[in-house]
Amino acid sequence: MDEALFLSGLLAAGIRLATPIALAAIGETLSQRAGVINVGIEGIMLVGAFAAVLFTVLSGNGWTGLLAAMLAGALLGALHGYFTVRLKVEQIVSGIALLFLGLGLSGYGFRLTLAQGGSAVQVPGFQELDLFGLADLPFVGPILFGQFALVYIAVASALLLAWILAATRLGVIIKAAGDYPAAVDAAGGSVDRVRFLCVTVGGVFAGMGGAFLSTAQLWGFVENMTAGRGFLAISCVVFARWNPLLAVLVALGFGIADAAQIRMQSYFPGVPYQFFVIVPYVVAIVSLAVGSRSSRMPAALGMPFISQR
Repeated sequence: MDEALFLSGLLAAGIRLATPIALAAIGETLSQRAGVINVGIEGIMLVGAFAAVLFTVLSGNGWTGLLAAMLAGALLGALHGYFTVRLKVEQIVSGIALLFLGLGLSGYGFRLTLAQGGSAVQVPGFQELDLFGLADLPFVGPILFGQFALVYIAVASALLLAWILAATRLGVIIKAAGDYPAAVDAAGGSVDRVRFLCVTVGGVFAGMGGAFLSTAQLWGFVENMTAGRGFLAISCVVFARWNPLLAVLVALGFGIADAAQIRMQSYFPGVPYQFFVIVPYVVAIVSLAVGSRSSRMPAALGMPFISQR
């Protein structure tokens, strides 16, 4: 019985810890499928986390904060798209600049607004749901029916994106923009427009991931609170071979590893806690090394492409 309760709690917590990574990974999958890598999603998540807290506090509504985070993510995603797609700036350089921009904007904005009062700000964040009244079911209740709304939105988004990429004309165009951009141009389409829109939507998902951290998982903002989750999202995308559903599953693995390391700290108090904290990142490095060796990336990520349209 104790083992079942432990496993149920571990899986439920793992899902919650995986959600911000999964949301960012969904957006990054879309962006990279179209041919643009965004290593600055960590910065977008930070700005999304701050915007969500600020507007949640101002409005008293977590959904308003979520919309603000999505808008902030879209703006920063569009900024990255403008530099990389329109101005043809090297994508990694633009992404690193975006990372530091997000780090600075979120920290400075927090100090100008919420941190000036000198006391903790009460954030009316999201509460866990009780779907169909089944959250109290033994074992599966907390795992499947007692999660935050954004958890179910993340799963639905991954399913929707997978369907779009696999079964729609739009998905063909997105994949062609990443793999065969000349074919899109030859068909009269605009590679630049497709890439710009995909990077912008990818920013929306990164903003949602940040919003989950600050209004569901932690109920507050702390500078640099993403702690590398944006880079974990990128490793999910590569290890999953640019499949949004697999990316969510890989993110779940990281979430469970993170939940496990928190619990291991109490079971092994003699071991320095830093050892357990690095476990999810070690898993990410190993998975990235293994996954990248057997993965075929979209062609546009391996070489620059300049569209005539």
